[in-house]
Amino acid sequence: MKIKIITTLAFLTICMIIFSCAELKLYGTNKEQSGVYELAKVDSIRNYLFNASGSVVKDTIIIKYDFNNDDCWNMLDQQSNEYISNVVNGMNLYIAAYQNAHPKSSVYQFREKGKNFNKLKLRNKNIIIDNGFLRKNIFNTLATCGTSLKLYPDGHYQFIYSDSHFAALQPVKK
Repeated sequence: MKIKIITTLAFLTICMIIFSCAELKLYGTNKEQSGVYELAKVDSIRNYLFNASGSVVKDTIIIKYDFNNDDCWNMLDQQSNEYISNVVNGMNLYIAAYQNAHPKSSVYQFREKGKNFNKLKLRNKNIIIDNGFLRKNIFNTLATCGTSLKLYPDGHYQFIYSDSHFAALQPVKK
């Protein structure tokens, strides 16, 4: 039992390192788009997030949105349930660590309604299923491996398309 715990902790640590340091993108190009939303739109997004998550929405909002019928990470579906669970837990720990390091940020994982997702998305209980609001009003451009959004209190935003490794949480390169 002790060896299993040590192995799991080692695996989670490796996953966190990979997610935080990954430069190679298995899928996608990480194309970016930025701009400014009107404050009324920012308020409607904030209200939706509060209602969908049941938690306080902080200053900076970061959302990872995954689309139905996307085949990103489907290759991992062949792995064992334990392996999938470890990867999901590793990602959730990575997000929690980011939130602890950035207390003025709210990080959300959303996915479109549907059942055609890989095991990483279907089994992650931290992913909120969008009722269609985000898909219609924010994430209306399909991208393989999902899209991330950073939204600042003043309405400035940045999209990262085809964001397979949740690059929105990675440090900004100078």
